[in-house]
Amino acid sequence: MSKYGIVNAALAGLVAEGEGAGWNRDEMLLATIVSAVNEYKNCAGKTAAREALVYELGELDGAIDTQLIRSR
Repeated sequence: MSKYGIVNAALAGLVAEGEGAGWNRDEMLLATIVSAVNEYKNCAGKTAAREALVYELGELDGAIDTQLIRSR
């Protein structure tokens, strides 16, 4: 299983657990983003976290097929 497959499975579990506790999917995903960004910042540094976020935000329009890239 790819690293993205592992994370997608974990996300599905997190969302299901949160919905069971009364939280909406979007609330659980936002909490996940915030927590993941903070963990990444602590691990890779503030600059790397900012660069990763800027890159990902720039790709929200789908210019690069990240689904294909991340399925590998």
